[in-house]
Amino acid sequence: MEVAWRISEKPEFATLAAAYVLLQAVRQGAGFPLPDVKVILERKKGLPLYVRAFLEAHLVGHWQEYRHVMRACDEESLVDFFSNEATSMLMECRLACSPHPLVDQLCIELLDVEKGNRVADLNCGFGRFVRTAWFALWNAGGSDEGISVAGFSRDSELAALAFILCDVTGVRAKIAAQSIFVPSKELYDRLVLIPPFGLEVRALNIPQTQRVLSARFENFPELRLASADWVFVARAASLLAPGGRAVVAVPMTALNGTQGASYREFLVRKGLIASVISIPKGYLNGTMASFALVVIQENAREVKFINGEAYERTCGDLPALDVAALLKDARDLNDYEAVTTRTLEEIGGNEYNLMPDFYLGENLVYNNSRPLETYVKSIRRGAKLPLRAWKAVEGGPSAPARKVAFKHLGEGVVDEDLPGLTEIPVGGAEAVLEPGDLLISRMGVPFRIAVVDARPYQMVADENVWIVRMGGDRTVAYFLRAYLESARGARWLSRLSTGAVQRTISAKHIAKIPVPDVDERTRAEIAGELERATKLVRENRCRLGESLAAMRNVWNMSCTE
Repeated sequence: MEVAWRISEKPEFATLAAAYVLLQAVRQGAGFPLPDVKVILERKKGLPLYVRAFLEAHLVGHWQEYRHVMRACDEESLVDFFSNEATSMLMECRLACSPHPLVDQLCIELLDVEKGNRVADLNCGFGRFVRTAWFALWNAGGSDEGISVAGFSRDSELAALAFILCDVTGVRAKIAAQSIFVPSKELYDRLVLIPPFGLEVRALNIPQTQRVLSARFENFPELRLASADWVFVARAASLLAPGGRAVVAVPMTALNGTQGASYREFLVRKGLIASVISIPKGYLNGTMASFALVVIQENAREVKFINGEAYERTCGDLPALDVAALLKDARDLNDYEAVTTRTLEEIGGNEYNLMPDFYLGENLVYNNSRPLETYVKSIRRGAKLPLRAWKAVEGGPSAPARKVAFKHLGEGVVDEDLPGLTEIPVGGAEAVLEPGDLLISRMGVPFRIAVVDARPYQMVADENVWIVRMGGDRTVAYFLRAYLESARGARWLSRLSTGAVQRTISAKHIAKIPVPDVDERTRAEIAGELERATKLVRENRCRLGESLAAMRNVWNMSCTE
């Protein structure tokens, strides 16, 4: 566009600021060359201080240059500049995790925005959802009378952009450049929040945040220096008016595991979580992190879990979320391959795990089963030592001890070629392995599993290996290995693991894996078959190693100088 071309030589924010000031000048009927930028801004009534500061910061130093290239243009062209896709993308690139428009649409539908609702976006970015909500209310009421929409942003520049875009498009929303963790008596009927994922509690004002949440929720858990994902959920819940509803995005990593467990328990027990909808990767700009939309509503007696991946369709060459089908099933179904409803008691029995994948899909529990912990003596972690402790005892091929890391577990056996140790490092005695121990890698997926065989040297596991002590019962060790390597056992390990990039599993979750309760004869048959197969693997590995060495030595054996 000609307007954009004339003012787009400057950095992106300066371009947007100049276009907005030019629009104000045109609306005021200012002549060309334009007056000073401060004169134009003084004539614009009701301009928040943070918006004025944003415009002046980006323009004062360049205004003389802009005055030379700007010529008279009509208001429609300037409004069009702010509405076109290129300008939207230019602003969107400033956001680390801006949602896909389909997520905005899904949020609006989940909130069921109605005439008279007070709506707020608690992390509004540059205000796209604010504008979407405003027009939804317009459509619901047939006019702009009584519409109440607010947006909040800790980033004053993004708040300024949101204000500018709302002002240009005629959206009369209240945009506040402030944190949502400040005391407020204002309550809202509908809320949406896409918070910064993985932000630590330490990034918040902890005493103030604790006071704000405790003022609304009695006995709210003490804030810890961990992820603040569920703290944002709690804040959204605390700002809801009676009968209100909120939708908050939460990374998949926060739906399970120890971090945030106390907050999840508090919110579930309070009956504030109505549903959890997993969203496939690719619906947050700037990241491939998977996340879920948590719907908050008072007096929830059960939680509905929905697998959003089941509603992804191909549109042209790109995947797209079928919002209409997802919403229909979410409203009409309670038990379906992609939808299930669970009681609060059942969720509590699963340590307040809110992963939809945990409750959906095939039933992984046999009719006759018992927890893995009932088969074993103990589950302990390998030696958690600093690198310097391992370096201090490094040894050669003839050293009396060896170190076992998770990478040394393959095809069910512990590698023959292990790093040598001159002695067991200080603090490593509890992690010395015994024949018959079952080893499980702490990270995966797929998780590595092996049974320890007798060796002429001692072996000690490092911190990334779980040692499942069997008390020397190799039969049970091989039986459990057979089950955990089966499709159903591997599914349990995956289901109970946590993490977005690197999945990890805890000893507590390993202990609770349900294992078929079969008779001793059947256990012995399964274990014996697996042990024989493992022996063949080990023998074939040795033969392969010898064959490879012979191939490399053919020249030396056949030729003389």
